[in-house]
Amino acid sequence: MDFNSAIQSKMQDIKDGSTEPFLLYRDSSGDWHCDYTQNQFGETFDWVEDAKAQDPLAMFYTGKDLSNGSFPSVYDSMLYDRIKAEYYIARSSGRDSDEIHAMTCFFQDNVGEFSHNFTDYLTTLEKPLAALIEMSPFSLATENKEWMYNEELAHESIEFMENEVNDRLHNWADKVILTEKHCIADTHYADFTGKLLVVKADALMPEYRDAESQIVRCTHGNGAHPNAKGRSIFCKELASDKTVVYYRAEIEGIADYKTLPAWAKRKLAEQTAEKQAQKTKSPEKTPSLLDEINDAKAEAEARNAALKNKSQEKKRDNVEI
Repeated sequence: MDFNSAIQSKMQDIKDGSTEPFLLYRDSSGDWHCDYTQNQFGETFDWVEDAKAQDPLAMFYTGKDLSNGSFPSVYDSMLYDRIKAEYYIARSSGRDSDEIHAMTCFFQDNVGEFSHNFTDYLTTLEKPLAALIEMSPFSLATENKEWMYNEELAHESIEFMENEVNDRLHNWADKVILTEKHCIADTHYADFTGKLLVVKADALMPEYRDAESQIVRCTHGNGAHPNAKGRSIFCKELASDKTVVYYRAEIEGIADYKTLPAWAKRKLAEQTAEKQAQKTKSPEKTPSLLDEINDAKAEAEARNAALKNKSQEKKRDNVEI
């Protein structure tokens, strides 16, 4: 369910001014939910705390909180609430910078000026406020005490950010998402250690569902073994070399080299060339097992010789006495 559909599911409650609480939140797959939080006795459901932990920006509402609001106004209000929640989290962690505060105020005043494509894009992101700051071409912080943000740059900022989102959406359309077809057949139960794997797209947040995030190499983890009790698999992303962790069930299978994108094949070729170059260098000699045995024998002989000499010296001392 997307953000629009989640809100639409509660519009009747909003029109009726219902007092029954519900939670608007985004799950780990990026899907939106707008669910009632209490049973008929007014007791909070157990899943609520888990949902809040999963999505720190989740917000509680009742229909009465948003009564008489049209769909666009409710949409804008709920989206701004998420931006504001992200701001408060940043402030509580000591990151209450002037720039973060200015961007929060800027969005509150101008949310209605952005296109629906732009705001829909923000709803697909885990941290929409951070994305706004990243996309802004200017610092909106101001020393003017009468302004919460630099109002002179507001219009130019909106235009620039709109163009930035259009470019991102265009790039999204060109992204390659890998599926089971990009894996070697029947490798679900193979040992994944050291293998190049494909992560299931639905195991990733929507903004990361592309081959660059899906192709990983398994380094270790109990989940790498098919019959192990553990589930976790530790991996390195091929594109970024970043360490990531997945459950075994989130893996499509072992990647089929023939079906990999061109950039992935180039990256693998570069890694192979680097390994070959390291092998051709003259490394320090590593002691063989035979060397170790001979060393141990020499040490034993030296020890025995020292003991023999000591014994002979003792005998000489006794004779002199």
